[in-house]
Amino acid sequence: MTEINANKEHQRKISIKKRATLKNKNNNAFKTLPDHLKDLINFKNYKIIASFISIKSEISTQFLNEFLLNNGKILCLPIIKNNSETLNFIEYNIKTKLVPGKFGIMQPSDLSKEFLPEIILTPCLAFDESGFRLGYGGGYYDKTFSYLKKIKHKFISIAVAFNDQKIHKVVHDKYDQKINYILTEKKLYTI
Repeated sequence: MTEINANKEHQRKISIKKRATLKNKNNNAFKTLPDHLKDLINFKNYKIIASFISIKSEISTQFLNEFLLNNGKILCLPIIKNNSETLNFIEYNIKTKLVPGKFGIMQPSDLSKEFLPEIILTPCLAFDESGFRLGYGGGYYDKTFSYLKKIKHKFISIAVAFNDQKIHKVVHDKYDQKINYILTEKKLYTI
């Protein structure tokens, strides 16, 4: 294991514990997420938005996802097809049947409606104001962002987190992709 990977693992352990505490302290934090997402320039013009269904101690995205659907957005969820290293985004609505996917994360059972999102909301364990997010270590979002840039697909990446998940500096390497914004219960950070 490289020194950077060891440092990331250490940062992950600390961040997981911290986020669990934040979840317990901020039960209603998720309610302000839609208000801050609307601060995104030209938000109303974006049609296809990828989000996620929160797991463990992540800030809840249920209210945010309902807001997106109620505002006529095409909402997609990330899935991992077969043994792919990148994510695919499948349409989701309140009638969509969900089944456990890779890592037990719920995903649409019908994989036929695939989209390339204009906005990609991502989970994280920690973030910094330079635009780096600490993920779970699989690299799926970073590889997906890299692939989308390679095929010249324009998109905006937004990490969704509790405001207190902000740290001074996320350990990162050349494979880590910067995000454009961080959405918290307090504000929308622009990078």
